[in-house]
Amino acid sequence: MIFQSVAEYYEILSDNASRLQREQKLLMRLLAEAPGTRVADVACGTGLHADFFASLGAEVNGFDISPEMVDVARGTRKTSNVTFQVGDMRTLSGGLWDLILCIGNSLSLLGSLDEIRETFVHVHSCLSPGGLFAIQILNTQSEQASKPRHRVEHKALDDGSIVAVKNLIPHEGGTLLSLTFFHLQGDRMSSVSETARLLHLTLEQISQIAEQSGLKVTNVYGGLDGSPYDPSTSGDLVVVMRGDS
Repeated sequence: MIFQSVAEYYEILSDNASRLQREQKLLMRLLAEAPGTRVADVACGTGLHADFFASLGAEVNGFDISPEMVDVARGTRKTSNVTFQVGDMRTLSGGLWDLILCIGNSLSLLGSLDEIRETFVHVHSCLSPGGLFAIQILNTQSEQASKPRHRVEHKALDDGSIVAVKNLIPHEGGTLLSLTFFHLQGDRMSSVSETARLLHLTLEQISQIAEQSGLKVTNVYGGLDGSPYDPSTSGDLVVVMRGDS
């Protein structure tokens, strides 16, 4: 299970305020186009987006397979109309929800196309009539994604500092992901690491699985900023699907 040991450090890799400023226009549009305000955020991580939708007045459930991530979300997100619980996107149950999200490249953490299909089927069964399902993954068709990528972030703490290192290495039709966090306290240093293999998913594959699962693709973007999707240059692939009306 990924993101157990790194949960408490995970947000160091993200500037939450600037991220939400960049993404909020599209996120608000998704909520406005949904048939109601019941929202499920699957693979919610530390709850950033679940809390954002709750701040807009939606009734939100955040699910993550990592109990450690859920604990962090419960401890940091205090909006009254959002709840967090351990849950697997492949066996989602409950609802009916008007908007279901799976963002942060979480879908690519699944092990096969069969597991993607299983997830879509469960999502479809949990959508209200005309409900929306939105996913965001890395665009692995881009020129940039064909090369190794490395990112380093620093954050000062009261008791020292954190250095976060993220590596993405293309390998045999997938991408190897590693996250390492170094906690520096004077002369002392500790570290935690996680690794995973990311599936390479194309728009064509997602569209086919969506159709097989009773979902219809309605919009495609190159990021949660709402930019147009270009297979060769977009950093992300965002796909919005609608269930049966």
